[in-house]
Amino acid sequence: MVLQGRNTRQTVITRTGPTSPQVATIGARLRRLRKERNLTQAELARQIGIQQSDLSRMEKGEYRVSLDNLVKILTALDLQIADFFAGRAEPQAAAQRPLSHEDMQLLHMLRELTPEARQEVQQFVEFKLRRERVERRANEARRSSGDGGS
Repeated sequence: MVLQGRNTRQTVITRTGPTSPQVATIGARLRRLRKERNLTQAELARQIGIQQSDLSRMEKGEYRVSLDNLVKILTALDLQIADFFAGRAEPQAAAQRPLSHEDMQLLHMLRELTPEARQEVQQFVEFKLRRERVERRANEARRSSGDGGS
């Protein structure tokens, strides 16, 4: 079945018959990863250019996920396809990924700081991470109590 997307790109959706275990497993894993990243179906669908209802059906195993859509979803979730099929929720190891230019700049700046200043930066980053976690939990609680996008 070919559906015309909102942004005039065609989205190919393959309807499954009775849900196969593999399709159901992939859908369930996508749903778990999306929720771990505190994204609604509507948000993720918008990011990858498909309808929320199609993403819902993919997560339920009612539609097979095309390779094209899987790559788009995993890119939006910041996950490599190898990590997805290995069952990892996060990229294998941050230390094994190459550093971006921005990461390198930040490291160079940190190295110029005194140990005391580095400790202050670390405390600030830890504070910001805690605050973002609290905000994510609050947003998740609001979404689960009424928006129906999950």
